[in-house]
Amino acid sequence: MRISQVGVPSVCLSSNVDCRGDREEAEFIAVHVPVKIEERADEDGPVVAQVQFRRGAPLEGQTVEKRSSAGWLLFRIPRHLCPEGGSLTLSALVDQVVLWEEDYQVVWHGRFPRLEPAM
Repeated sequence: MRISQVGVPSVCLSSNVDCRGDREEAEFIAVHVPVKIEERADEDGPVVAQVQFRRGAPLEGQTVEKRSSAGWLLFRIPRHLCPEGGSLTLSALVDQVVLWEEDYQVVWHGRFPRLEPAM
């Protein structure tokens, strides 16, 4: 199986708000990465989305496969883990093997986050 990124990640600041308008938890950064999934076999396990920081344990994301070859890797990252200039690695794994990985740096423009490829 092969996984490749087919566009730039979309990034936004979000928060959980219940129907009464009360915040349930702190803000988080939502990241959606469009991917192409090729040569998937019946015996392949599920695609696991993961984000890794310089320090600390990785966080698991979610994978959405819309068609046989298209999908998205979805990440919900607590804002406090995304400081200006912070580094993170987004990846997709199948059966604990990394099939796609990209390093990004967090850039803030006021209250709006953006990811830029790490250099």
